Amino acid sequence: MSKAEAPVTEIAVEGDLLFSTVVAKRDALLKQLQSLQGICRLNFAAVDRVDSSALSLWLCCLRYAQKRGLTLEIINPPDDLRSIAQLVGVDEQLH
Repeated sequence: MSKAEAPVTEIAVEGDLLFSTVVAKRDALLKQLQSLQGICRLNFAAVDRVDSSALSLWLCCLRYAQKRGLTLEIINPPDDLRSIAQLVGVDEQLH
């Protein structure tokens, strides 16, 4: 199956992605990714506040998806998340 033919699933990520909330969000996202194939887009449009743990969450999901052969894309990443990624030199991972 080519990438153009692959099924596309979009998952909305919502609320705050902070040290105090990210573990629960990670567990929920990994559970959702477990059953998917093809392309998955994590939509961060409804994310409010982020700290560096949001970047950790994204990278964790990205590694998990790659191990499963799933293409993971991020859409609408918050500007603060982009800034953190740029600061630590992994901003190319948000494309």
